[in-house]
Amino acid sequence: MTPPPEKRLRILALWGASHFEDYLTSVFLNNPKYDFEIVSGDRSKKRSPHAASLGRLWALRKKLERGEFDLVLSGPIQNSPWPRNKRLATRLAQAFRYFTYKRRMLDTFWTYWLLAGKLRRQVPLAVIDFLDTSYVLPRDYPLLKAATLYFKLNLYFWPRRSLMPLETFLGMRRVTAYTPKLRPLTNGIPRRRIPDQARPMRERDIDLCVTGTIIPNRSADDIDPFPDFTFNPIRREIYERCSRLKDRYKIFCIDGVVPKDEYQELLQRSKLMICTESFGCETFRHYEVAVSGAVPLINWPYAQNYMPLQPNLHAIYFSLIGDDFERTIADALSNPERLETIARQARAFTIQHKEHLHLGEIIIDETLREHERTKGR
Repeated sequence: MTPPPEKRLRILALWGASHFEDYLTSVFLNNPKYDFEIVSGDRSKKRSPHAASLGRLWALRKKLERGEFDLVLSGPIQNSPWPRNKRLATRLAQAFRYFTYKRRMLDTFWTYWLLAGKLRRQVPLAVIDFLDTSYVLPRDYPLLKAATLYFKLNLYFWPRRSLMPLETFLGMRRVTAYTPKLRPLTNGIPRRRIPDQARPMRERDIDLCVTGTIIPNRSADDIDPFPDFTFNPIRREIYERCSRLKDRYKIFCIDGVVPKDEYQELLQRSKLMICTESFGCETFRHYEVAVSGAVPLINWPYAQNYMPLQPNLHAIYFSLIGDDFERTIADALSNPERLETIARQARAFTIQHKEHLHLGEIIIDETLREHERTKGR
């Protein structure tokens, strides 16, 4: 007798347009295990097929009440019609824009309303806060309240620190009790960025590679009002230190964006590739380097993430204190066999644990378990 087909999870996903393709699609929508209904003003060339009118939002609320969804996924609130730090006229003007001709940009703003009342206990909600900031922002407080679990990128090792702006804004009593909902998130890597093969360490001719901009990219007509404070000081110091090592090692060091094909070739030619923090502690570069067969050289992090690359097992970590950076490089390059072992382990670990579809399943499974554990409380 043929066993009955496994029931597919029915998921309602609410997502901001700017991260529709590079996160929601690769982490969740490409997984054939789940059925999705989507609310998002995604950046389609035509009108988004997923945009929600008020009528559709009301219909989704009724579907949730009838138990037609097993789980709700939500990104952070990227557009709010009620800016708290503005005067009344500005708040009213922004509310008018978002509730009329820009309503498709609200997306996740409606999550809290859709799950208001008794639905908050009946339907599990996973919030995926992939923004680089280490803090849960005040506009996301309603999502934190409604969430079964709140997955945060660059979550501090002491999670309560990530809620401190909310404590300042709303008071400790209203906020601190939600700390147990916080879970570390990771950037991970989509399947399409994983090369089929990695060049052996003995065939790599660049000892140390570092790329990326010291000053964040801006359009030509976008004047930076704070040029002395918006550069990346860590990356700038790394470039300065690398320039003093060029007589000892073969180093590729460029302050700028490298074209995609050239960057992929650099990944295959480099033994060590520096992955400094930028706006966030963890970057996509960690895993692009790992799957390419190079060894990620990472400055010690200030925040946690889900299943990080472990020191001397999947990556080499350094400090900018004293000459630790220089001594770490010398020690690493003096032992090619150790580099080969770390590179091999890093690639295998990243493919097994950091590929986007795997991360999506972890988020969904952990949220459902937590919902079952706390149901009825």
